[in-house]
Amino acid sequence: MKCQNKTSDETILIADDNKQAAQFIQTLLNVNGFTSVIAENGQKAIDTVKTQRIDLVLLDIVLPDLDGFTVASKIKSSTKEFLPIIMVTALCDENDKITGLSYADDYITKPFSGDELIARVKSLLRNRRLHKELSQSKARFESLYENFPHLYISLDSGKKISDCNMFFRQTFGVSKSEIVGKSIFEYVIEEEHSVLEHFINSLQKNASVKQRVFRLVGPNLNSTIYVNMKAVYIGDEGTGLWFVMAMEDVTQQLKIQEEQKIARKQLYKSARLASIGTLASGVAHEMNNPLTAILGFSSAIMDRVTNNEIMDQIELSQYLQIINMEALRCRDIVENLSRFAREGGEYLASHIPLHNCIQNAIKLVNAKLVKRNITVENKINSEVIVIGDSAKIEQVFVNILTNCIDFCEPGCFVTITNANSRDDLRYFAVNVNDNGPGIDQELIAKVFDPFFTTKEVGSGTGMGLAICHRIMEELNGNIDILSDHENGTTVVLEFMKKNK
Repeated sequence: MKCQNKTSDETILIADDNKQAAQFIQTLLNVNGFTSVIAENGQKAIDTVKTQRIDLVLLDIVLPDLDGFTVASKIKSSTKEFLPIIMVTALCDENDKITGLSYADDYITKPFSGDELIARVKSLLRNRRLHKELSQSKARFESLYENFPHLYISLDSGKKISDCNMFFRQTFGVSKSEIVGKSIFEYVIEEEHSVLEHFINSLQKNASVKQRVFRLVGPNLNSTIYVNMKAVYIGDEGTGLWFVMAMEDVTQQLKIQEEQKIARKQLYKSARLASIGTLASGVAHEMNNPLTAILGFSSAIMDRVTNNEIMDQIELSQYLQIINMEALRCRDIVENLSRFAREGGEYLASHIPLHNCIQNAIKLVNAKLVKRNITVENKINSEVIVIGDSAKIEQVFVNILTNCIDFCEPGCFVTITNANSRDDLRYFAVNVNDNGPGIDQELIAKVFDPFFTTKEVGSGTGMGLAICHRIMEELNGNIDILSDHENGTTVVLEFMKKNK
């Protein structure tokens, strides 16, 4: 019989050897928009479920070949998904009902109300749909878990691996049976076991996702791999699932970062050597004056000693004071240059008096400032303390002041003052302002690009401000440039403040 006013694409199997009863139920289902098929005996019912898509079974207990309990048992065992069965029978004994419900999902006795039967059918079909959606959702999750290109593992309450995905198995070259049941600590380098223990325990105290880099080891790994581990606490006693961990292999990424760090270190060293080259002539000139005085006065003393001349003690004291003072000048010049030229190691954050860094930078370029008749005024208070590395901060100011010297006309002024920071609680801002010719607006966006320069060929590498930009990033600070042809150029620097 064809369905009329069909409202559902679900098919119901009626297993009943009584043709009249089966046709009555089919008509009832048809009126309510359901498709149905009839099986006259138990074996046909079993075969129909195997060959057709059936969404619900209405099953009589008394059948000519097999009893309904056996049929229900075989149908349930032959289907992986939830297939609801309603026992529809004239047997109304309590024991029959109890037995029937141990095999089926519902039990209704003849005679029955048509509305009641349809209500129970709809209820169980709704449960089937929900069960199907849940199964599909679970299958999608399992597929994602299994095939996602990160290392996925699940842990039980004892921190033992209860599941792992294909990428994890392939990475370690093992099967699931070789992994399941083993402790997660067997796959993490021993030095980090205590860190991992704390990491996992912290998940239970706070259910939010946490992440950290760990080093993994294994018998089939050629070397240690670094992973960024993200984990979440589930704590499901019913399934035994307590933790889920997703690990991204970042070994190559960290290797590239380390190579970049080494390259930057070499770049800084090269930039410092280039700066020393440009400072050399000025330093030589600055050393010449005190050395001339030292040689002059020491020669005068030696001549008198050679000629056995008696020297007045006051005059000798004056000569020696001048020699001592000029020697100290030479020492300071050499110390400043040596400190600037030393090869910087890793960035070491410490509390730095900013005023002193600026003064050291000014001393290093002082000879060029004097030669170009450019005046630099440092108005930063000596009590200002910032967080950074003194050698790197000095390099920033040397590069900026060298630019001022190269582009400003003789007689210009450079003023280093406090500025308003975008975040006064975290940063201390400095303006390095010159009254030079300024920078064309279309060039400002390029000034931090490596190798960009407006100097003549051979006069500069174009790395000065690019180095400044990179250093300020490492110092967790900021650098910006404001410029126009009327007010000159202002380099804005923001340094991390000392915590109070």
